[in-house]
Amino acid sequence: MRDEGKLKFYNLQNTAQSGAMPKQQLVSLKIEGFYANKTIGFNRMYAAKGANIKLDKLIRVYNTVIPEDAKYVILEDGRQYLITDAVQIVDEDCVELSLERLGNYYEVADDPSI
Repeated sequence: MRDEGKLKFYNLQNTAQSGAMPKQQLVSLKIEGFYANKTIGFNRMYAAKGANIKLDKLIRVYNTVIPEDAKYVILEDGRQYLITDAVQIVDEDCVELSLERLGNYYEVADDPSI
């Protein structure tokens, strides 16, 4: 199934005024996409553990061009994830994203209404 939910892409920026304390917030890249959940296989899971990467979710995003500066996604349920790996699947016109769930959520600079 190609439509298990909607997501938005973000990057992390310092949004504080010049001279003020740094304030890290997620800034929307104004790109949305539909995704499908995939099963995390044993090979991928153990390869991630060997590289000290926590792999919480594997999804495929269809018909969406993902910019290189996209480092975070927010799913429509509000959960924030760090993109740990992105693999282009040419045959299906999609990108497979390996995601790590954030323990502490960042504040979102603009309205993330998905």
